[in-house]
Amino acid sequence: MLDFKEILKADLLLITTAVIWGFAFVFQTLGLEFIGPITFVFFRFLIASIIFLVLFKFGMKNESKLHDSSLDYYSIILGIIMVIGMLFQQIGLQYTTVARAGFVTSLYIIFVPLLGLFLSIKTDLLTLIGIVVALMGFYLLANINPEEFLLGDLLMLASSVLWASHVLIISRIARFVSIVRVMTIQFVTVAVISGVLMLLYESWSINDLARATYSLLFVAILSSCLGFSFQVLAQRKAPPSHSALILSTEAIFAALGGWLILNQNLSGLEIFGCLLILLGGIISQAKIFKKAL
Repeated sequence: MLDFKEILKADLLLITTAVIWGFAFVFQTLGLEFIGPITFVFFRFLIASIIFLVLFKFGMKNESKLHDSSLDYYSIILGIIMVIGMLFQQIGLQYTTVARAGFVTSLYIIFVPLLGLFLSIKTDLLTLIGIVVALMGFYLLANINPEEFLLGDLLMLASSVLWASHVLIISRIARFVSIVRVMTIQFVTVAVISGVLMLLYESWSINDLARATYSLLFVAILSSCLGFSFQVLAQRKAPPSHSALILSTEAIFAALGGWLILNQNLSGLEIFGCLLILLGGIISQAKIFKKAL
């Protein structure tokens, strides 16, 4: 049984990740003004791969399980899931808004418990109630008219299923792997696959790449290196459906980033949606806080 401090530490890591990932939608959108979606994914994970290869070689020699290769196939699977999910997400951002993208991507909070049933992973009642409340908030936040469901939204929905699978696999292996090792293999897998696709389908120039530098650095260093590392650390303690619910608050920060940086204003109804999402997260935590009192 995990104590209150362990759960709180895991949740703080998940919230931090959600903030980073939410604002990443803005920088992904800005980057698309200069380079194509496949090119963006390639250079994002090329940078992230270089950082983790350096850590693997020189910086984390004493980390437990750094040289344990028994679960490397999971890391490769995670990389394949990630590259498909990232490409769907990056291409989808060309055809939808930041708030809608955050909403549809966050629907993985539905798919995590559903897919978890096939792996005999149960979700407690309070988390399920929290998911329902949060879903209402997501709908209000995105302000989506069902008659105007866009191509970008469909791509985001497909990516949300992939992210649900990603959360479940991370949950299964998080306690048994080196973070540096799993991130290195995962990121290199994404870089190699997206690099091949970039050579086949897109072109880019040094000038355009330079204009996208700030966006690439944000998503490579903060969203990829820090965000996904925090996710693994947190999921060593937090169950998958609970993790997905906390991570899904990225939709709030995507909308906030769109407002602050892209001047996409939030209506009163959308702000109420944000409050419902937060309420959903609090409901899922009720049992834990009760035990702490």
